[in-house]
Amino acid sequence: MAQVRHRLIIRHPSQPTILAVDDQGTMRLPAFTGDDRHTAEVDYINAAAHARFGLDTTVLRGLAHSDAHLPAVVRDHELLARDDAALASPSLCWRDPGELVPLLDGADGAVVARWLADRSGEGPVVDGREWTRPGWLAEARSWIEAALRRHGLGDVAEVVQLRAWPSSCVLRVRAATGVSYFKAVAASNRQECPVTDYLAHHFPDAVPRVIAAAPERRWLLMAECPGRNLEEIADIAVWERAARSYARLQVACAPRTRDLAERGCEVRTMEALAQAIEPLVADPAALRSGGPADLTAAELEALRAEVPALRQRCAALAAAGVPLMLEHGDLWPGNFLIDGERCAVLDWEDVSIGHPFLSLAPLAVGLGIYQSGQASPESVARVQRAYLEPFAALLPMAGLEDALRLALPLSFLDMAARYRQTRPSVARLHPWMRDLVPEALRLALAQAVR
Repeated sequence: MAQVRHRLIIRHPSQPTILAVDDQGTMRLPAFTGDDRHTAEVDYINAAAHARFGLDTTVLRGLAHSDAHLPAVVRDHELLARDDAALASPSLCWRDPGELVPLLDGADGAVVARWLADRSGEGPVVDGREWTRPGWLAEARSWIEAALRRHGLGDVAEVVQLRAWPSSCVLRVRAATGVSYFKAVAASNRQECPVTDYLAHHFPDAVPRVIAAAPERRWLLMAECPGRNLEEIADIAVWERAARSYARLQVACAPRTRDLAERGCEVRTMEALAQAIEPLVADPAALRSGGPADLTAAELEALRAEVPALRQRCAALAAAGVPLMLEHGDLWPGNFLIDGERCAVLDWEDVSIGHPFLSLAPLAVGLGIYQSGQASPESVARVQRAYLEPFAALLPMAGLEDALRLALPLSFLDMAARYRQTRPSVARLHPWMRDLVPEALRLALAQAVR
């Protein structure tokens, strides 16, 4: 597994100083090396700060990420130390960052100098990412504590920051009566909070139980959802049940599209997808990010040749007789938790009102990725047929199967069009996101030529 060096700017909670390490008279930033992890995960970063310095910290934001394709990868992070007796330890060296810059080696000094010059951490909050500001965690914890007490769930014993990145911040909360999860989402994903709350109210088996919600703040507190991740399950009957359960939710929500729209769900039509194809395929920056996931010349040629057929697919699917419904937008098997007959769906950040059949392709492809030994054509067909069964009132099965075949490549095309909108500033901190467009288009091409 690849190793990553993490450099930390740890801010003092009440003084304009940062933590420095005095290494036999040489000043340097706190740092550690560990296995490569998803760039949204931060629990291990806070754990390293605690193990090394005895400090309780919160990761505010990522500052930089070196080229992910280089042998040595370096990530820089801004952390905030929380009020704790350990702050006063004589072994900790808190220094004014401006005075510290010339005392650090070239690389560490450059990190602090860039951090001092970057005022984005002090200006208006970008895209509602309040978790990047000091004081936010204390405010969120107070809200969590009040919500748990209001529902008779006891006092908070521990709060662990699990994830922090531009789309969301996730905390694990341990209280006297069990574990819950708090999620704050960016303004661009504001629909997740009210939609999840709505689904939990009307379809409690379809999503985790919502303990409390603050849609105006884009905050959710959810009870821990029991079950196993679908990625880990080899039994095809369970995959069939998951697909069927999700389809039933879509069908049940068909008369509720107005409610979903009122809660922020964007309407994404097939016509809009058709119009997005040519700009997407003509965007060299999106297609070739300079990494191993880039489309080859042959793949680019094949994709461009397929554009007229893809546009025709959009028109044919729109005319197939299946109305727009709830569409998860990211239905990979990792977003299912299976507990007996219950199949709960997680992470509704990309939810919309769209063609329902766009949902299935990631689930079917995910079968081949996570349970390759079970992913025969017959098994995939079983999952697809189970998914289509709840739609039987709309069309004969043959018509539903034709519509699904049209939708399979368009699902990944739709993903690619959405991934293309990722802000460059976000992709710089999460370089793997630059590969999402070519990888999605490669999947779309593979589905289209079957």
